Amino acid sequence: MFNVLIFIIGAGIMFYMGLRSVLQRRRLQQKGQRVEARVAGTVQSRDGTAYLLEFETEGGSHRLHYPKAAKGKGLASGETVTLYYDPEDPEKMYVEGDRSVLGAEILYFCLAVVLLALMVSFSR
Repeated sequence: MFNVLIFIIGAGIMFYMGLRSVLQRRRLQQKGQRVEARVAGTVQSRDGTAYLLEFETEGGSHRLHYPKAAKGKGLASGETVTLYYDPEDPEKMYVEGDRSVLGAEILYFCLAVVLLALMVSFSR
């Protein structure tokens, strides 16, 4: 019985993490500021290597650090990307089509399903 509870809690946490990520991304796409940003290069940020994104708004010129994925195809310097961000909290941002974010969401949901399947197989 204890094993079942552990699997249910684990699956619940993974499902929650995936759902939270999807909802945050959608909220930014619907209510956030949409801008075309230019990749100015990479910089070292407190979280590791990040892309330096530059863009202009009515409020002036802005520069944000967007986390660089450890694997996969990166963004090229000088490339223009569609950026969604929260002007009230610029740390909340999403580059349209970022496969690392989408991959993480899929991974959370797959882990939730795997944990539920393991729970069923161990409870028999």
